[in-house]
Amino acid sequence: MRHGNISRPIAAATAGIFLFNLQTVTAFAPVPQSFVLHNPRAAAAVRGALSLSSSSFADEIRQPLPSPKVVQAVESLQRSGDNGKGGVIASDVAAAAGIGLSEARKELTTLASLSLGDIAVSSESAELIYKFPNDLNQALSENSNKFKLRDVWSKQIWPKLFYVIRISFGVALLLSIFAIFSTIALISSSSSSDDDRRDDRRGSGMGVGFGGNPFGFGGIFGPSPFDFFYYRPYYGYYGQPYYMRRREDPEEMGFLESTFSYIFGDGNPNGDLETRRLRAAAAEIRKSGGVVTAEQLAPFVDPPQLTYDLDDVNDASLVDESYVLPIVSKLGGEPDVTDDGDILYKFSDLQLSATTSSADALEAVGLPLSASSGDIKRFLDSNGINTRGSLEKRDLLNLLIKQVQDESDSFDDTFAVEESEYTFSVAGDGQKFFAAALGVVNLGGALYLGNILSSPALAGVTLPGYYGVVQSLFPGLLAYAILYNLIPALRFAWINNQNSQIKERNKNRRKWITLVRSSTGRIARKLKVAKKFSSSIRRVDKEGTLYDTRQSFSDESLRRESDALNDFDEILKN
Repeated sequence: MRHGNISRPIAAATAGIFLFNLQTVTAFAPVPQSFVLHNPRAAAAVRGALSLSSSSFADEIRQPLPSPKVVQAVESLQRSGDNGKGGVIASDVAAAAGIGLSEARKELTTLASLSLGDIAVSSESAELIYKFPNDLNQALSENSNKFKLRDVWSKQIWPKLFYVIRISFGVALLLSIFAIFSTIALISSSSSSDDDRRDDRRGSGMGVGFGGNPFGFGGIFGPSPFDFFYYRPYYGYYGQPYYMRRREDPEEMGFLESTFSYIFGDGNPNGDLETRRLRAAAAEIRKSGGVVTAEQLAPFVDPPQLTYDLDDVNDASLVDESYVLPIVSKLGGEPDVTDDGDILYKFSDLQLSATTSSADALEAVGLPLSASSGDIKRFLDSNGINTRGSLEKRDLLNLLIKQVQDESDSFDDTFAVEESEYTFSVAGDGQKFFAAALGVVNLGGALYLGNILSSPALAGVTLPGYYGVVQSLFPGLLAYAILYNLIPALRFAWINNQNSQIKERNKNRRKWITLVRSSTGRIARKLKVAKKFSSSIRRVDKEGTLYDTRQSFSDESLRRESDALNDFDEILKN
């Protein structure tokens, strides 16, 4: 957004003021007729705000909620500036939360509406400055039942419910094993009793079944995995059962949970990849003065396979830079063609900031805005920076700011946003072994029971009581046993394939960084031109405002009249 013409952002801000600052329709001040005549689009927005202000319960249910990461970013930004009383702007929130500029504006609009925050319009840049209560989460919970329900669900209900879901797979495995082998034991016991009676009549001293089978296993049906179920040689190998070791390492995953982890894994390790990419790209853009090349953004996206012809000044082939378009569009970038035919990307909106230099320095090095003195000192010490004599946080921040400024002209401190490789399971090796071994035992038992139930001896026979239920549910037990072993096997193959691709993509991103650092041709030329057009971050004055929703229209009119009279007096004096 260009800021030379401020009428449109001021109109948009004035329209939004009605929605954010006032709680009831009767509290709205009359809109000046001149405003309606000169700003018809804003007047239409005001009418929309009026209709939204009288929302019903159904409207509250449909109203979108702010993203948790945006709420967290706003709280961090407010704590980092002006002793916790500063406002925030969309570009700072986008950079801190790792979201696009347009999304940041929408999120701030929603956040201001729900928390009854205030909005001011900067007199210099016409940027909207959002100011929220200090305890933002508390304000949101008090003003929005939907937010309160989401907070309760995400922090209190879902973690417990998901824990129950996870352990239910372990419970299901144990129940399946018990059902299968108890039924096998019943049938084997019944068969052994019949054989014993026949042997007694024949005078034979050789027993059958579990105790007297010449094969040493389960009676007339052959070897039984039921014996293996009770035979646990792996305890000697692992030393002791896991439930005994858990007391020594309470952070380890329980066996029932590990069953879920063994089957389905532990989620996508790159679920926040887009957030990390945008956050890193915004930091690089701001460090580079708001003007960057596609090669500088390549480590944060999925660039094409690198060919070193890209750095050849004499190479006239068409260069495809479409891989950076998602970041460029989300962060408000504009392409610009140089005299040499190279493309640069300017991010004017992202160069606006309401944060302090210390906040920018913390963001640039990846430290949270709420970093303590100890965190900053450890970072400086780890980078070989002398902190002797710097005891206060302010002194440490000054050192950090100087360090960031010294490195701002270099690409050497830039690192690729790499994807994390998938892990088959975060459960301990012992738990994974138990989960796999019991899965095999369960499958073996299911196949063995199926062989028994399909034998001619049990044709048309319905087992009594509980065992009859197991007999009727056997197809489901068999399917569960097969899937329990099949899903991890397929997932293991899929993970190996995915990880090989992730390694290649990460390796390619590191190659792009090496190319930019060592460039002497076309890329070096582009970087030199980009540096000429770069500019320092423009600070938004949060005190000098054209309008603030904390003021009424009458107060604002009186202020403007007073300012006009003061200006006129100055003219007369001169």
